[in-house]
Amino acid sequence: MKTVSLFSGCGGMDIGASSAGAEVIYASDILNEAAATYREQFPEVDFVHGDIKKIDSWPAADLIVGGYPCQSFSMGGRRKPEDDRRTQLYNDFARAVDTVNPKFFVAENVSGLKSVQGGHWLREQLDLFSGLGKLGGYNLSYSLLKAEDYGVPQKRRRLFIVGVRRDQGAFYDFPRPTHAKATDASRLGLLPFASHGDAIAHLPKWPSGEFYERPHDPEGHWSWYYMSRNRKARWDDPGFTVVANWRHTTLHPASPIMTMTWSNLADGFKQRWDFQHGEYEHLLGHEDRMHLEEPRRLSWREAAAIQTFPADFVPSGTTERKFEQVGNAVPPRLAEAVLKSLVSGSGLTDRRAESHPASKTTDEIPVLF
Repeated sequence: MKTVSLFSGCGGMDIGASSAGAEVIYASDILNEAAATYREQFPEVDFVHGDIKKIDSWPAADLIVGGYPCQSFSMGGRRKPEDDRRTQLYNDFARAVDTVNPKFFVAENVSGLKSVQGGHWLREQLDLFSGLGKLGGYNLSYSLLKAEDYGVPQKRRRLFIVGVRRDQGAFYDFPRPTHAKATDASRLGLLPFASHGDAIAHLPKWPSGEFYERPHDPEGHWSWYYMSRNRKARWDDPGFTVVANWRHTTLHPASPIMTMTWSNLADGFKQRWDFQHGEYEHLLGHEDRMHLEEPRRLSWREAAAIQTFPADFVPSGTTERKFEQVGNAVPPRLAEAVLKSLVSGSGLTDRRAESHPASKTTDEIPVLF
């Protein structure tokens, strides 16, 4: 399946697409470091480094994929899309779909797209996407997926919109989860959630230069803001969401535990969490696991492993830019899960998604168009 990739970043979506059986023939992104990384990962792909607003032609393709910028919809951001010029970049994704007229497209964005301003921006995009192309528009399905449900060792929620050109006579059904909480997995016939501690256990214990440190700050490594919440996920659980800001990256699961020492949420102030040095929950019954005497943030290499990038993946740029690329990426394993049944055709049906059991196993919204 010939595939055009837009807003490609360092290639997370495209690694997943390739694993699903698609052939990426064209990609583009505006960021310098992401462009360098992508070209290193996919030397055979025609990559265009530049502003998508200045691109007006793309090769013929069966599929277009892309995660247009999401900062204006992110629950961790200002959530004022009307004040952010990046908000309108979905129009350029739509322009490419309208021009190329592929059989299918897959768009990815943050969960906030569904909730910010009552879902206004999501409805606007659905209205636009449904009428694209030259053969009667697209049948749309969309779903809020949890990455951990598909074997990603990370709690990450992302919204996917899948379009199937109407002349194909089908709708897309999102894949059923393959993983669940350990207490429920056996009963449901699924695998237990992947451990983020196990995913990074083979990496160096203290990879100096690969994570954020504050050696010259009077507050030490840990700002008051960082200590305002629990930053340590349990070793055996999926990790917290991998973010694009290296200062806010969460803790290595071999760090000492954090406990809340005070809370003053009543007047809008945050909590205070502190390290309990010498105390480790992950060593109970597993004394052979590594432990860190001093806590540290995850390294970029560990963040990439938790995102399910391949072991030989090395992004370009400074350590800060490496984190930015890794955190902004679609987890390859999640992308593969979404795209595999689309590429093979097993996820296509001539019935509306709400009539399928699969739609009841995710936070899926029924097909609207």
